[in-house]
Amino acid sequence: MPKKRRKRPGKAEAKLLPSGSWRVRMTCNGQTRSFTADTKNEAEYAANRWAYSETQRHKNRSKLTVEQAMTEYIDSRTNANAPSGLRSYRGIVKNAIGAIKEIPIADITKQDIQNWVNENAEHYAPKTVKSQFGLLRATLNYFDIDLKLTKIRLPDNHGNDRPIPTEKDMEKILQIVKGTSVELAVTIAVTLGLRQGEIAALKWTDYDGQSLSIHAEFTLNEDGKYEFQERTKSAAGKRIIAVPPILKERLDKAERKSEFISPMLPSSVLRKFHKLCDEHGLPRFRMHDNRHANATVMLAHGIPDKYAMQRLGQSSQSMLKNVYQHLSDEMIEKTSQMMSKVFEELAKDDGDE
Repeated sequence: MPKKRRKRPGKAEAKLLPSGSWRVRMTCNGQTRSFTADTKNEAEYAANRWAYSETQRHKNRSKLTVEQAMTEYIDSRTNANAPSGLRSYRGIVKNAIGAIKEIPIADITKQDIQNWVNENAEHYAPKTVKSQFGLLRATLNYFDIDLKLTKIRLPDNHGNDRPIPTEKDMEKILQIVKGTSVELAVTIAVTLGLRQGEIAALKWTDYDGQSLSIHAEFTLNEDGKYEFQERTKSAAGKRIIAVPPILKERLDKAERKSEFISPMLPSSVLRKFHKLCDEHGLPRFRMHDNRHANATVMLAHGIPDKYAMQRLGQSSQSMLKNVYQHLSDEMIEKTSQMMSKVFEELAKDDGDE
């Protein structure tokens, strides 16, 4: 497929300003710059020099391989993305672009990309492949390479095979963590559906006796070490949630030995939680599975999506529905019973006529 051609910069033509100075507005590679000087020749020279430099820079960048281009794109996002996101991106470059890493970014084709996606689909989960593809697409956009990627076929999500705690499981989890070092962390995860990093960042000053204020997170930096960030994963992540009675009771009784409500690192909480699950005959649920379970409970009890999204700090309705909310066996059975009853009544009414 032909690549997007860039217009060559036009000849610089200076215009005289009321102030007596001369100005040139020049566009090159999608960027527009303004140059002002005392004389017409000086203004045009500065504009032409910039346009030539910009053209050469673009030529050099277009020779980069996919691996080099991705790395440059990631570096450009250092101050915009969370450290955990950057670490994930670098992991993709290191481990998941083997089939396309040496292709010049300007020469990559849709077929190259489709073949790469197909190959990775054999080794990675659908969600992971979509993340890999997302990084490539962002890199292409960054380098202004115009490929129509709407027809690239990505792997379908075939449902989540991981066990998600049922309401009975959640009840048991709340019992087995009572009095343990992870009581508060797990109770918050089960009853409020917070992310692990959000739980770890909660301070006692965020609790007013009735609600918790979520405004920060612990996240892994690019070196793989946890660090406190005074920000949430997204704008929707900043929220205030009323605590249910069981959580309020446990918070009010807890000793405040640290400024943090749960001073353990997320990895330590998970190890202890897994040990408790093993000891009490439960699957090795992830802490994040409690978030999924919380979302599913809201779905089962008819909580409107916009309120569920607010509680979970989720900005995307599709993410809520496709990732976090699961159809439990109980929900399926209740739906079947309800529909059977509806048609039973319809058949009864029909027989009365």
